[in-house]
Amino acid sequence: MLIFVTGGVRSGKSSWAEHYLTVKKNQANRLVYIATSFPSDEEMTKRILQHQLKRAQGKEKWLAIEQTNDVGKLSKKLQKNDFVLLDCLTTLLTNEFFFHEQHGERWQAASFRQYVLEKIIRDLSELQKSCELFCIVSNEVNWEFPARSNAVFQYVRLLGHLHQQIVERADLAVRMEFGIPVAMKGELQ
Repeated sequence: MLIFVTGGVRSGKSSWAEHYLTVKKNQANRLVYIATSFPSDEEMTKRILQHQLKRAQGKEKWLAIEQTNDVGKLSKKLQKNDFVLLDCLTTLLTNEFFFHEQHGERWQAASFRQYVLEKIIRDLSELQKSCELFCIVSNEVNWEFPARSNAVFQYVRLLGHLHQQIVERADLAVRMEFGIPVAMKGELQ
């Protein structure tokens, strides 16, 4: 099963996704949290620590894996009955698009943008095939002001293409509004 959760910043996406997976799991399911962020500044370090603390204090235990890019290679570490949460696609795209050591300014080339799109879709498909339930969390950035730089414009455009392809494959697509899940595809159960 593939679930896609999107919404604005601080809309409750991660909290809802974590809760949904813990409610749906049974004894045979292992909860796996793939964190794509790295502590790039003080605010991000604080947010990562808050997420880690919240999961550690919860009733359910999560296997946390930090993977900032190349998430497809994690498929070998997953079990068929795993419930996997990837948080978040937005950061994964940032890491693959801008911050990979060898990429530099390659984001400017249409061929590179296509490569990144196909690579991320392929990596996500590998993860989905390797587990029972795969939930992808992402930010909805298309609602923001128009991009003032070509880099941001290309990033937002690419994220939109990723969202469309993921939702096309998803069993459930949820948009978070003020902490409230709104089903855009499939049914909340």
